[in-house]
Amino acid sequence: MCFEKCLKKLYKDEYAFGATVLRYAFGILFLLVAVKKLRMGIPEFAQGLMAGESLIAQEIPDVLLLAYGYALPLAELAVGVMLLLNKYTKEAYALIALIYLTFVFGQMYNGNTAKIGTEYFPSLIALVLLVVFEKRSKNL
Repeated sequence: MCFEKCLKKLYKDEYAFGATVLRYAFGILFLLVAVKKLRMGIPEFAQGLMAGESLIAQEIPDVLLLAYGYALPLAELAVGVMLLLNKYTKEAYALIALIYLTFVFGQMYNGNTAKIGTEYFPSLIALVLLVVFEKRSKNL
């Protein structure tokens, strides 16, 4: 009985269902990525970015890499929690877009364009679909 109520609440229409599934998927993804970095240790993660051998790591000042290394795991954790709790979702989507933009810029700068098409581009398409589904479900 409870399962049917929960399913009816979740499945209002196709767009709301799609948006909910994608929101949970992104929330879990970002939460797991953040936990991995937190278990590594934020200072260790930031130092690893600074010690990187990529072209961009050699040209960006250490203080910026250090700040990015400290901010990224916390931003990923915040995004994961916001999406799973369904609070401040627009801000979470904007933060995801900003995070992905930094990833894509870094890969492009290093000349690793294949990684963009295979790893980041599908996620960006899913993010766009999530926003479209959410907007459309609210208009019905």
